[in-house]
Amino acid sequence: MRVARCIPALLWCLAVDALADYGSVSSSEISTESGLVLAADVNVVNRAPLVPAEAASPLSIDKWQRVGKARLRVLFWDIYDSELHTPNGEWQGQGPYQLSLHYLRDITVNQLIEQTDKAWREQGRNHPMQAEWLVRLADIWPDITEGDNLVLSVAASGHSGFWFNGEFIGAIQDVDFGPLFGGIWLDPDTPQPALRSQLISGASGSR
Repeated sequence: MRVARCIPALLWCLAVDALADYGSVSSSEISTESGLVLAADVNVVNRAPLVPAEAASPLSIDKWQRVGKARLRVLFWDIYDSELHTPNGEWQGQGPYQLSLHYLRDITVNQLIEQTDKAWREQGRNHPMQAEWLVRLADIWPDITEGDNLVLSVAASGHSGFWFNGEFIGAIQDVDFGPLFGGIWLDPDTPQPALRSQLISGASGSR
């Protein structure tokens, strides 16, 4: 009987820990374990100019073919629907591609930064520009509201840009950034291997 009574409490604790990564806690409660960026410090760092819209590849998900799609769930909660698009509908392991995320819950920009840093740490990434990139992403990304769409576009050259609800919002002008960021979903060592498999193989994903 004691074990049975403990199970709901254990599930609740697991749910709280999981959703802390995806919008259930305030931004003031979040900090990166690596010390690269603290949520409270993101808005006080000097920043370089952002890349203008004309320098970015056009948004093409309505013209390109879809390779695959997948939904990210954390325990019982839906986080986002993802779709991978390429010009010919096949995954070649590199650009050009566009990765579209349709969010199913509210997430703050600081929580997006935290998840990016966490994923790179899990993958063992150690690029010398990672700390600066995280700060630049805080300039580019908005807070996410349920229903918003964020698209990463990566060209064959590695140049990349972000589109939010169909509008260009900025880019990091470093050919190393796009593949490294997209690799959170698409590299073989992704923290979400099942989601990657659905995206690159043409599987429909769970609904």
